[in-house]
Amino acid sequence: MLRQLATRAIFTRLFLTWRVFGIIDWPFHSHLRLVYDILLNTFVTFGFTAHLVLGIILSTNQEQFFTNLVIGIASVSCVFKHLLYRFRIPEMQRINEILGQLEERVRINEDYDYYKRLMERPCNFMVNFFTRCYFSISITAFITALITGELIYPAFIPLQWRTSVFKYAVSLSFQFIGVTLLPVQNIANDAYGPVLLCMLSGHVHLLSNRVSRVGHDKPDDLEDNYKALSLCIEDHKLLMSTTTAVERMVSASYLVQFGGVGMNLCIGLVYLLFFADNYFTYVYYSIQIIGMLIELFPCCYYGSMLECEFHDLSYAIFSCNWPMQPRPFRRNIVNFTELTLREVALYAGGLVRINLDSFFATCKTGYSFFTVIQSMK
Repeated sequence: MLRQLATRAIFTRLFLTWRVFGIIDWPFHSHLRLVYDILLNTFVTFGFTAHLVLGIILSTNQEQFFTNLVIGIASVSCVFKHLLYRFRIPEMQRINEILGQLEERVRINEDYDYYKRLMERPCNFMVNFFTRCYFSISITAFITALITGELIYPAFIPLQWRTSVFKYAVSLSFQFIGVTLLPVQNIANDAYGPVLLCMLSGHVHLLSNRVSRVGHDKPDDLEDNYKALSLCIEDHKLLMSTTTAVERMVSASYLVQFGGVGMNLCIGLVYLLFFADNYFTYVYYSIQIIGMLIELFPCCYYGSMLECEFHDLSYAIFSCNWPMQPRPFRRNIVNFTELTLREVALYAGGLVRINLDSFFATCKTGYSFFTVIQSMK
């Protein structure tokens, strides 16, 4: 017997991060949740970011300036993405319901195996990967601050934290709470899009499998084949409308992400070329640049996968047993094929295409900037 799929369960941890910030209603006392939401976002989301930005403005040396600038841009980008997503929670819940409808179409073991290997496993890997990476960075930064007796980031702190242990503990606790909750925001911001695109591209592939099987199992059962084709057409319409809704939901946040990664990439290269003077700095900024590209890669990869799966759908339609079917069936096949020939692409802010071409264009831009600055150096 085929086991039940649980597509929506993959998003459970992501919705939990939004519940931590009070965005999603708690199962008890909505007024308490509102107060918690306001206080947490005032003192952590905005307060932590503001003290990093002030640290950039008031920095006294180039090392502090570049350290604060990189984390400041990342923090501001995180705040913008957080604000953009928090008003999209009802749409996310509707998309989860649509994914639940689509998982009911999986009826055979071949499709189930595809779901487990190439949909569920990569999605869980991405959520786990972002979670472990972000929290590892935060814990490492906190331990380094304790060992060195410095703050986690040389940002603006109104207390004279060097004058007493208590003031240092208060300042360090504020930054520790910030660097602990900032990854919670980033996990949801950075993992939700790739996971959703992976699920959509996988369901388009499963639709291709269903279409290609129409008419082969029971070539003489005309009514059953016609119903199967009609169901595939309805699923295609559902996937197209869902893709449009997803683009509308992630478009602005991905434009912020492309902009933030691009700026930090250039800043990291400038610091490496002009100001880095020890191996630790070279390693730190090199890993940071690689990390930013890894952060951008999953959404671009699954954006390209979604485009390819929609493009291959017309070939799957041709693979069904349409020659043995009556004229009305073949007429619907032609109409269905015409619908699938439309190019499907997602854009960030209507400007940047979310696919591997944009990812490699970002890498080329960074390399071009690197060669120009190197020649000037």
